[in-house]
Amino acid sequence: MKKHDQSLEKGDIFKLPVDQAHPTQFAVGLVSVDCKKREMEKAHKEGKLEGLLCEEGHLVPVVIGPGNKLYITDHHHLSSSIWRAEIPAEDKWVYAYVYQDWSKKKSDEFWRDMIESNLAWLYDDKGDGPLNPYMLPSHVDDLLNDPFRTLSRWLRDCGCYSKDVLKERKEKICTKGKFLPEGHAKAFFIEFRWANFLRENVKLELSNPDFSRTCASMPYSSLYLTDEVAALKKALSIVVDLIGCHALKEVNYDKHGCLIK
Repeated sequence: MKKHDQSLEKGDIFKLPVDQAHPTQFAVGLVSVDCKKREMEKAHKEGKLEGLLCEEGHLVPVVIGPGNKLYITDHHHLSSSIWRAEIPAEDKWVYAYVYQDWSKKKSDEFWRDMIESNLAWLYDDKGDGPLNPYMLPSHVDDLLNDPFRTLSRWLRDCGCYSKDVLKERKEKICTKGKFLPEGHAKAFFIEFRWANFLRENVKLELSNPDFSRTCASMPYSSLYLTDEVAALKKALSIVVDLIGCHALKEVNYDKHGCLIK
């Protein structure tokens, strides 16, 4: 199998160290990331992590950009969870595949094509944008927290909407050397679009906000919410009334905001 610093071609599967993964979005739901982090740590402890990452639904699509930078266009939560996981540094990698090789493009042309191809989400943790792609973080550790992105994921967990059947596929694909999926989701960035819809219609109840650690212009940063999970749970009843997805009443989340199955 090829390494990330070798010559890569479209369709190549390779091991990508997450510290070499350049994000194409500004934010994630850190509650969701932390839940996935616990899942990755458990899989690592049981010797199952590599097999999990080898599944088709976990392969990370990469666009090679100018300077041979490796831009991940999906699985930011997975990559962030691997980076945050308490596992050895040498195990902090994902299986990726080359979706496009645009390394020969000039920077402005590259970002134009990324935007036109729906391969970048240029809205920040408050839903503001689109922002300049040159402002994107260069490391998954620098992704901002959007609580509404976690709330959006909870809706997906409950079946209130679906995203992409590709992510549910568990066939071990990494040993094939080459991979290009037959199709891609047409509802681009649906989880972020749901997050923005919820942001416009649902207010999270803040408890004991600490203004010394943040500012009023960032009302939903992870530092501002004393107990983000409690605020999200309290908002669920409002969401049920808003969208009529009663499946939300039938699931529970633990104190960390992780789905109890």
